[in-house]
Amino acid sequence: MKKLLVISVLTISLVACKDSATRKAEEGKELAATFAPIINGAWVMTDYINHLGNSKSPLASYNLLKDVVSMNINTADYSGDSLYVPISINNHEGDGFMVYFRKGHDENSLPTSLPDYQNSINSYELGYEVKEKDTFLVLYHYGANNKLLDKRSFSKIPPASEDGEPNALQRAVNSLLFAGSYSATNEQGIVADVTFTADGLLQGIDGHNTFYIFTDFMAEEDGYKIDEICFDERTKNQQPFIFAISGDTTRLYAAKENEERTRLEKGALKYTLVKKK
Repeated sequence: MKKLLVISVLTISLVACKDSATRKAEEGKELAATFAPIINGAWVMTDYINHLGNSKSPLASYNLLKDVVSMNINTADYSGDSLYVPISINNHEGDGFMVYFRKGHDENSLPTSLPDYQNSINSYELGYEVKEKDTFLVLYHYGANNKLLDKRSFSKIPPASEDGEPNALQRAVNSLLFAGSYSATNEQGIVADVTFTADGLLQGIDGHNTFYIFTDFMAEEDGYKIDEICFDERTKNQQPFIFAISGDTTRLYAAKENEERTRLEKGALKYTLVKKK
């Protein structure tokens, strides 16, 4: 009789554990189905986008690029109850964290493995907020007793084309500063129609097909921290320029080193780009 009782208890316990695991698995699937279409895609820090839109200068806005600045979420990679999220830290190095399809502090957030290196008690959750017609991805930063310490919003960036710039932050910068059609006048006074795309593609300037705007100044010496764009970077045809944006007009100047090779200086005006309406 005693043996039968022990077996019965063990059987009930195993069934209960199995039921609990089944419920968790079903809950994970439901949360994944809810969150996946919302969080999928490329996301860039909203405060940086807003600041850059006003400053028109990557250098002036650079100090905002701290901690997690962009995320690239592919929900097709979802497996089990978790998803790996690649991120950019300080716009200088790559990293990543796991997001778990389990209930977070609120219905609109999920727990993550992202650590707070300053205080191991703290934690992060990934969620979303809807403001008017826009949906923002949000990193919620929690402290002891589940106190919300701060939060950071991210704006969704259109996907890259097959041949375009893969980096989401670069696409955001391209879109804000250069994307569009221009009437371009070169130093000889020749006028041409030129197009820059958010993907980093360039049309209308002979011998050049791509452009790259420098946004990472972490490893640069002070003399080389300047707003710079390069046509066909890292090719034999690469051509760097220092740029300045004022209203609908962008001016590209030759980028040249001083004689001491300690700084990059603005040279002769090479192109005047007037954006078309």
